[in-house]
Amino acid sequence: MALSTLSRSEQKRLQIIAAATQLFMIQGFPNTSMDQIAKQAGVSKQTVYSHFKDKNNLFVETITAHCSSSSLRKEQFKAEQSIEENLLRLISSFIELVFSPEALRVYDTCVAHKEDYPELGLLFFDAAPKVVLQQVEECIRCMSEQGLLVVDNPQFATLQLLGMAQGDWKMRHALGQAKLDERPSAAYLQDCVTRFIKGYS
Repeated sequence: MALSTLSRSEQKRLQIIAAATQLFMIQGFPNTSMDQIAKQAGVSKQTVYSHFKDKNNLFVETITAHCSSSSLRKEQFKAEQSIEENLLRLISSFIELVFSPEALRVYDTCVAHKEDYPELGLLFFDAAPKVVLQQVEECIRCMSEQGLLVVDNPQFATLQLLGMAQGDWKMRHALGQAKLDERPSAAYLQDCVTRFIKGYS
């Protein structure tokens, strides 16, 4: 949606989220203040607090905004597509989201500050991973209910599929052993889908 079609209040809200996202990525959560965010967004500190009650709330909103812009948020089971096409589309969108530079930096921030700011990890998990897991689980449950797959426990199946899709790339990113744009290949994801379908047919 173009900014010109939004109310002035909503435009300012999006400006604040964009500014906070940029500063959180560059400086990290602990080193970013609400004053800095207000200055970066070109609004008053009072305006920031009129939209977000505190920095934690704003942190969650930056994550939610990023996830909402991902194609994964729009992914649903499509009856006109095969099981293979549905699953491949789903995990490809998942990989695109979790291996985006923004998601990787937020993950690194949460891990780096887990001792000083343990609430960050919970905020991040509830705002992004938990939502994604529920969405993928719902798609797998839908396939099972239609008799396309035989899945007794959609939650377990979701963890297996997404865990297999990530491979060791996520660990290597966390350890600084992978390039920023390094992620599972299309061929690897295709193989994951093939094996998943075979296991649940």
